[in-house]
Amino acid sequence: MVKICGDHSGHGGELKTVEFKTSTANLSGACQTLCGFLNADGGVVLIGVKDDGRLVGQHVTNNTRQEIAKEFKKFEPAAPINVSYVPLTEDQSIIAIEVPAGTHCPYIYDGRPYQRLESSTSIMPQHLYEQLLVKRGQLNYSWEEFLTEEYIIEDLDHDEIRKTIKQAVEANRISEDTSTDDVKNVLLRLELLKTDRLKNAAVVLFGKKTFPYFDQCTIQMARFHGNSKLEGFVDNQQVCGHAFKILAEANDFMRRHLNIASFYQPDSFVRIDKPTLPTPAVREALINAICHRNYQNHSAIHLSIFNDRLEIWNSGVLPKELTIEDLKKNHTSYPRNKLIADVFYRRGLIEKWGSGTTKMLAICQKHGLPEPQFDEYSGGLSVKFFFEEPIGPMLQPIHTSISSDKPNKRQRIRITKRQEQIIALLERFNELTAAAIQAQLSDYSISVRTLRNDLIYLKRLNIIDSNGRGKNAIWFKK
Repeated sequence: MVKICGDHSGHGGELKTVEFKTSTANLSGACQTLCGFLNADGGVVLIGVKDDGRLVGQHVTNNTRQEIAKEFKKFEPAAPINVSYVPLTEDQSIIAIEVPAGTHCPYIYDGRPYQRLESSTSIMPQHLYEQLLVKRGQLNYSWEEFLTEEYIIEDLDHDEIRKTIKQAVEANRISEDTSTDDVKNVLLRLELLKTDRLKNAAVVLFGKKTFPYFDQCTIQMARFHGNSKLEGFVDNQQVCGHAFKILAEANDFMRRHLNIASFYQPDSFVRIDKPTLPTPAVREALINAICHRNYQNHSAIHLSIFNDRLEIWNSGVLPKELTIEDLKKNHTSYPRNKLIADVFYRRGLIEKWGSGTTKMLAICQKHGLPEPQFDEYSGGLSVKFFFEEPIGPMLQPIHTSISSDKPNKRQRIRITKRQEQIIALLERFNELTAAAIQAQLSDYSISVRTLRNDLIYLKRLNIIDSNGRGKNAIWFKK
C-alpha cells in the first residue's frame, strides 16, 4: 500500500505510477488512469490531492463509497483493486486506490481500453489492444480463473462445499485428510482461491447468491404445448444459483413434466418405473452444459421440453479442434472450464473428460431410443433427446397394477416418488400445512419453492386441495 506522509508539494507532481485527483468529481478520470495502470506496471491514484501534490482531502460518506464501488464494476475483466481511506483531518480523508500490473490484460473501463505513457493516460490504440487480446488468448487465461471482487468465502455455500469433499473422498478422488480441512484450505486444494481472493469458478460452483453479478449462472426451463416454442408453454421457470442448485432444480422440473410408465413383470409384485428418458443421459448433458459453457456470455442455460423431445442449449460453440461428428465417437476433450469440470469429476458426477457425449449415445441406444442430436446455433451448442413416442397432454395418474411384461402406454403416470410421499402424508394426517409436509419429507431435502410447485401440480391433477392462502394454507387429500 502506498504511504501518504505530510505535504507532497515540491515532489514534482504526478509520476508514471502515481496520479492525483482533487475529488471524486473526477472519479471517471481516476478509473481511466487505473485501467491504464492495470495494462502497464500498476500504480496508485490519490483522491484529495492537488496536481502539485498538496494534500487537501475529501469528505467521505457512504454515498462516496457506493459511488466508487459502482465505478469499479465497469472494469472488465474484474480487476484487483485495493482502496484505502487515510484520515487527513477530523472530517477529511485521502482516498488511495491502488492496482497491480494486471495479469489478464487488456483491461477495459466503461467499454474502452486505456494505456499509461509516462504521466499521462490515453485511450489505447486498437492495434495494441488487439495484440494484447491475442497474447491473453495464447496464455490460455480463461474466465473461470479471473478473481472476483464481489464475493468472499462467507458468500459461498459451505454445506455444498463439505458435501463436495464428502463425495470426493467416497469416490476416492481426493485425499481423505481433506475431510478435516476448513473451507479456505478446501478451496485452496481445489485451486478456487488465490491470494485470499476467490476465482470466478468458486462462485459458479458454490455461490449462495449469484444474481446480479453472476447472472449467467441461470437456467431457464419451459414445458411447451407442442413441438414448437410458437405454441406457447404450460410451465416456465427460471432459477439462479450455483451449479449444483441448477442441477437439482432441473432434475425436479424434468420429474414433474416427463412421463413415467409403471408396470409389473409377470409373476412379480415389484413395480417397475420406466421414465420417458434415461436420467443418466440427460444429467450428463446438463453437466456438460454447466462445465463447457462460455460464462463470458450472460445468457442462461435453456432446458426445453416439447411433445416429441427434450432440448438443452448452452452458450459456447465447439473448440476449433472438434466437429459435431467428433462428438459421436471417442475424442480428445478441450474443456473450456477446467476448474469447474474438475470439481464435478471429483464428486464422481462425471468420468474421464471427453466421454460425456459418447456416454449419452450409449445410454440412449441401450434404452432403444433415437440417437441424441447435436447442433450449433445462436453461439451455443444444443443436444436434443427424442422420445420413443410423443408425451402429449397431461393424463390423470392411475395407480392400478398392470400384469404385463411391457408398459401399458395408455396408463402413463406423471407423479414422482416424492409427490407420492406427499399424497401418503395427507392420507395419513388428513390435513397439513406446507411447513409440516416439508418437515415430514425426511427422505427429501427440497426448497420451499419446489414443495409449493409439487403441491400446485397435485392440486391441478385434482388429487389434493387446500383451504386458505400463503404459508398458512391447509392441504388435504380429496
